Amino acid sequence: MNIFTYLSELFSFKTPKPIYNENTFFVWEPCTYSHAEVVPGFTKYLLDLGYEVSILITPERYKEGLFSKFGDFAGKIHFNKMSQRQIRKFIKSNGLANAKGLLLTTSGKLAESADYPSERKFFGQLKDGQKLIIVEHDVKKAFDLGTLTNDIVMLRTPYYKTAKATEVNPHYFGDVAITQKNADVVNFITVGALRGKRRNSDMLVEAVASLVDKGIENFKITCIGKGSIKHIPPHLQKFFDAKGQANFSELYAEMENADFFLPLLDAENLAHERYITTGTSGSFQLVFGFATPCVIEEKFAEINYLTSANSILYNGSQSLANAMEQAIKMSLGDYTKMQENLKSTAETLAMRSRENLKTLIN
Repeated sequence: MNIFTYLSELFSFKTPKPIYNENTFFVWEPCTYSHAEVVPGFTKYLLDLGYEVSILITPERYKEGLFSKFGDFAGKIHFNKMSQRQIRKFIKSNGLANAKGLLLTTSGKLAESADYPSERKFFGQLKDGQKLIIVEHDVKKAFDLGTLTNDIVMLRTPYYKTAKATEVNPHYFGDVAITQKNADVVNFITVGALRGKRRNSDMLVEAVASLVDKGIENFKITCIGKGSIKHIPPHLQKFFDAKGQANFSELYAEMENADFFLPLLDAENLAHERYITTGTSGSFQLVFGFATPCVIEEKFAEINYLTSANSILYNGSQSLANAMEQAIKMSLGDYTKMQENLKSTAETLAMRSRENLKTLIN
């Protein structure tokens, strides 16, 4: 929070009051820095289930264009532009008021990580029929501490010992453009820090070098996130389009222009094991939401609902170049079929997620 915002709140006589009624679900992302990409998808599921949705969102995050692709949904969605401090003050004073419930899209921000009982206490005593739904992004600590319960939501079914949670996968961003494969320069996109001395960055540079050595140059890599291309050999830099950090409106536009998504998950990197065990990656939400086929190490594919029918799989970082070559040379007809398969997977996942959320609420 900047000093101007803080002083405005400090000397304000009136705290903003969110819009709600007895058929309203609040949706709140308490994390200032991450996970906001799930909020539109959760909002859509609640709208589909017949609820009005009142989003507790900071002015800064709203200006970033998180909901820039959303329609007005006949007045069933309300944006309450409040600081995190104002949101907490409202809940401390009112609980859930007379609303139907609240969906907290990231746990661990209102209490110690995995301390769900304390997190629930923050919202006070719920009234009959009210529902508080908590989303966990990594179940390891909760399972190990014994606090994980079936009603905790996770974006993907966990595969960690005997951990159980309710899968609700939000991958809707609004009325996005599903585009065909570029006929001239094939556009790969990667989202995340691009830095030297990182294995995933190194394997991408090696793959690009291998393609260039074969005389394949009709491609580019669009990079969203921190970092630069200074560490990349000069003769390869022209194949990288480093956009830097992007707001949501800019990210959505880049996703619409992309042909293939590169998660750059590394089978030999132990830190990446969480993406097939206790957690998941926001990259997959973008893949499903924009129907952008994925070029992915096969170890990370099936558990995240990616197959050879809707993605390009490879085995080992040395095979990334071959997978990218396959993507570059893919015919428009095969690409369209892969996109259709990906959309079908996303629709099935959405239907199951919606039913799981409905069951939790009821």
